[in-house]
Amino acid sequence: MPKLISPIFMLLACLLASQPVHAKILQTKEFTDWTVYRQQTDAGNVCFMTSEPKKLSGNYDRDNRGETRVFVTHGPGKADRDVVSVMAGYSYQKQSSVDFRVDGKPFSFFTVEGRAWSMGPNDDAKAITAMKRGSKLVVTGISSRGNKTIDEYSLSGFTKAKAHLDQLCR
Repeated sequence: MPKLISPIFMLLACLLASQPVHAKILQTKEFTDWTVYRQQTDAGNVCFMTSEPKKLSGNYDRDNRGETRVFVTHGPGKADRDVVSVMAGYSYQKQSSVDFRVDGKPFSFFTVEGRAWSMGPNDDAKAITAMKRGSKLVVTGISSRGNKTIDEYSLSGFTKAKAHLDQLCR
């Protein structure tokens, strides 16, 4: 776990997790396996692209797991762009890390409850570059109950979705 968690990451987590009812999330466009959304908040536009896994595996009861997704987000400020995160659909094991692999290239993400983030903007940039070049993303985590999960995502459409995201939320 990093020594200092950026306030930007924590703000983004709060923005995505607890938006007021009047802040509608609008789907803007789909690109194969990735979809881009925009949300107007009191702080400004939040734009993000997301995908669901193509394959879920591990020794756990699927009925006990919530929604699972990977995100790339542009927050309302210029400083919080290209934030890569994972939503597990369960609470991660405390002080654990998530193995985020693009075509076998590993990245380590830190966890906070049911979300995981890269270690910072430089790692976000490296992960996004790998995702643009790659075809498969595998996210492996451990739940608070000790169950290992392995989620496989397609990166088909990622590059076009990322270009649209950048255009939508400048």
